Amino acid sequence: MNDEQQDKPGWRDRLRAWWHGEQGFGPKVEDYRTTPDAPLEAEPPPTSDEPDITTWSPRRQQIVQLLFGEGLHQPGGEALIRALTAPLALNPNMSVTELGCGMGGMTRLLARDGIWVDAYEPDQSLSDAALALARKEGIKQRTNIKHSLLDDLQFKRRSLDAVLSKEGLMSVQDKRLLLAKLRAAMRPGGQLMFTDFLLTGPEGSRVYEVWMDREPVKPVLLTPDDLQSELETLGFTVMYLEDVTEEYKSAVLDAFARYAADIKLRGSTVEESEREWVIAEGEHWAIRISAMDARIIRLYRCFCRAND
Repeated sequence: MNDEQQDKPGWRDRLRAWWHGEQGFGPKVEDYRTTPDAPLEAEPPPTSDEPDITTWSPRRQQIVQLLFGEGLHQPGGEALIRALTAPLALNPNMSVTELGCGMGGMTRLLARDGIWVDAYEPDQSLSDAALALARKEGIKQRTNIKHSLLDDLQFKRRSLDAVLSKEGLMSVQDKRLLLAKLRAAMRPGGQLMFTDFLLTGPEGSRVYEVWMDREPVKPVLLTPDDLQSELETLGFTVMYLEDVTEEYKSAVLDAFARYAADIKLRGSTVEESEREWVIAEGEHWAIRISAMDARIIRLYRCFCRAND
């Protein structure tokens, strides 16, 4: 490693510099296809509020809501949720299911629109939070939020009118089996709308390895061609399968930019522990964005209908 490479700042250095306004938003990860590994940084001593993105602790839930909005654990807010729900023309007479509802942002939006929603979330902490938020908003009666591994779900035949998911399928180990279950449960003309990360580059690349190593839940990915083929084989008509990575990345960067503007107003009232948690979350998104920029993974929006 030469001196120039050795002097390059790591993720935490970039994010701390961004925090203090010394440069633009920090999550720009080295292109690991060409750059040697950076030296490991010494881990700070553990504290009672040590950042940890491997679980959805109450503290992490608090931090992501500062970034992405109240009651949300993902970027994009209502704008990206509406991009999924609007084409379906949902109404209260339809049987609607959400997979991987997280903190229930889309579930609550639909419930506020008068839709009845069955929602499933594999993480107990997130499903508990989704239930609490639905109760807080007074819309619990329109939501049926359950903690369940998505691979374990079983549906009644011809019972579903619409199924949605916003980046909620990463934990599914057998996506082909889940899609087959959904197709069997669809009523004629049933609709399936979701966003998911798909594999668009080599699995053996260094960028892929770094991204996969840092994902708290190890995803199992299909390629765009494999997904479309699988859907068509099952009897879905694919209306569109589109790459929406750039708008998703913009939502991430906008979230951190809004937060940066907010902390300038808050000034010295920002706690050190909050800063460390935001930096940890920023590292997580930096690595994802690096994999997207390298075209190893891309986020796709898929809309399809069940053939009669």
